[in-house]
Amino acid sequence: MLGIVGYDWHICSAICIYAGLSLGILTLLVLHRLQKKVFWPAFYFTFPVLFTGFFIGQSLALRTDVRQFDRHYTHFIKAKTSNFIQLKIVNQLKSTPYFRQYTGQMLTLNKQKVIGNVLIKMPKTNQGLKVGDRLDILVDSLQIKNFETVKNPDGFDYKKFMARNKLFHQINLTNVAYKIIRKTGSDIFNTGANFREYFIANLTRQNWSQSVKGLAIALLLGQRQDLSPDIYQYFQATGTVHILAISGLHIGILLIFLNFIFKPVKYKSKVVFLLLTIGFLWFYAMLTGFSPSVLRAVIMFSFLQLGLQSKRALNIYNSLFLAALVMLIINPDFLYQLGFQMSFMAVLSIVSFYPLLSSLTPVSHKFLKWWVDLFWVSVAAQIGVLPLTLFYFHQFPKYFFIANLLTVPLLFVILITGFLLMILSLTHLDIEFLYKFLGFLIQVLIDINRWIAGWPHSLIQDIFFSKPMLLMSIAGGLLLYLLLKRPRTFKYWRWFGVWIISFELLLLYQEYNRQHIRQYIIYKQYKVPVVAEANGNNLVVYQDSSLVNNYLLKSFNRHYSHITFDSLSFYKRFKNWQILHVDSLGVYQFKHFQPDIVVLQSSPKINLDRLILYLKPKLIVVDGSNYPSYIRRWQHSANQYHTTFYNVNDQGAFILKANKIDD
Repeated sequence: MLGIVGYDWHICSAICIYAGLSLGILTLLVLHRLQKKVFWPAFYFTFPVLFTGFFIGQSLALRTDVRQFDRHYTHFIKAKTSNFIQLKIVNQLKSTPYFRQYTGQMLTLNKQKVIGNVLIKMPKTNQGLKVGDRLDILVDSLQIKNFETVKNPDGFDYKKFMARNKLFHQINLTNVAYKIIRKTGSDIFNTGANFREYFIANLTRQNWSQSVKGLAIALLLGQRQDLSPDIYQYFQATGTVHILAISGLHIGILLIFLNFIFKPVKYKSKVVFLLLTIGFLWFYAMLTGFSPSVLRAVIMFSFLQLGLQSKRALNIYNSLFLAALVMLIINPDFLYQLGFQMSFMAVLSIVSFYPLLSSLTPVSHKFLKWWVDLFWVSVAAQIGVLPLTLFYFHQFPKYFFIANLLTVPLLFVILITGFLLMILSLTHLDIEFLYKFLGFLIQVLIDINRWIAGWPHSLIQDIFFSKPMLLMSIAGGLLLYLLLKRPRTFKYWRWFGVWIISFELLLLYQEYNRQHIRQYIIYKQYKVPVVAEANGNNLVVYQDSSLVNNYLLKSFNRHYSHITFDSLSFYKRFKNWQILHVDSLGVYQFKHFQPDIVVLQSSPKINLDRLILYLKPKLIVVDGSNYPSYIRRWQHSANQYHTTFYNVNDQGAFILKANKIDD
């Protein structure tokens, strides 16, 4: 894992990586050879193993860095002309309000065989695509677009996120000439897609509400394209959103179901029993499109099933990390995916904390013990995923204990019913009553989460949680485990005390930095200018709150305790800078005033050549509220007069910083 992360830091070249890997393997072989003649303590193997593991991670990341390959499509794009592309649809992604989204595998580009994937966006008004479809596309080089990188402070870096999934460009089919060639050939992905479409068709034919249909498809097949945003928000507010992504919980329930229905086979042949149970697990993985969370769970439970049936001592940690190792060998970028991180942290936390927590409340009654165990499983899972939840989502569901106690047992029945329906639907039996029962259960699940989400302050939002706080919280979780395991060991209490003091010092340091920094920020927002001035915990936003993007508002709430909204005056002074804002009125001719920075907003109809000659500014800044044609014209004028030009649309938010102590 450290090797994979280190690859992004460009620590080693390709030659260095392979040399380090060879040295590490050679050292281990020599030590192993000497071990037969001379006893070597295990300590001597530790550092060579860590060294070799690091370079294995480096080599895996290098192997999957597709842009370095000679046949990657990015090397064949012709600039300023048309490009002919042939590609195959390999995956259907979650839709946006206006577009369907797919992953397209490049086959040829300008009649050259290429590799690599692109994002395909198709308007919902057009005919949809299916996995396996081939597309012939004639597209201009400008229509093969890069993804947008982060533009505002604390914003989401969409470009980096897509690069982790080996996607570097997108093609919007809105104004592009293309031809669809339906499903040529057959492979494991096409087969899985065909089965998936068959089961989805059976579910959509039922006389259910649209919300029930969307949730049924998400729970059973992992396809969330038709999931209502309201339903998703209910599960998010109750802390049960994890059940919407097929992962270890779903695969564990499926394995229990398979062990039950194939139990008679086990007495006749354990080999056949293993082939059937593990085979169905992998069939289900194919059915769901081999998503990372499903792959992780299926690999882990496959090893678990083999271990259980072999009657050997089973180490759940080995099964878990072996699953991680196999997945990272397949694709090292899984390490950066949120589903991968949360799944492993949840399972790792459950197997670590659950036995310790359940021992605190010994209960003899079976039914009561089942509910108590379920409660402690929820607590254990939350310990592991809480730091990630706070870091990525900046929110905390207050009633997740109650929601999970009610939701998980119901989910168990829903999944068992759904799995049974999928098996029986292949036999074309009349099972209408089971579909009605499944629809009723899913509606109850929705009602429970809607009810809990409606409780007062069910979701605490906009929590500030930095990366150092994330790392410190994970370290705190490890210390908590050691304390629960050996509560009478003084050194663990001592280290836990050190951790508490360190965490408090980190919070004080972050608060000190925030209190002593002033900033003047021109944000990127389409059509509407947003300017803000930060002073410690206070933020003044020069725009109507109703016109500010919701993502920006959330960012403001996370970072500042006092936020006010005001109108923007044409002239601002920030430390030693004089700033003139020129809006749609185009007023800039003021006597005895020479600004350092001129900000153009809301597409003012001005002659920039004349403005530069009159005001002689050092810097011109344009934001996202201007017409693109105006910006191109202003850029040309600024270049002619050698005036620095800053385009917020391309370069991100414009930020002036000042230290309050210096002031």
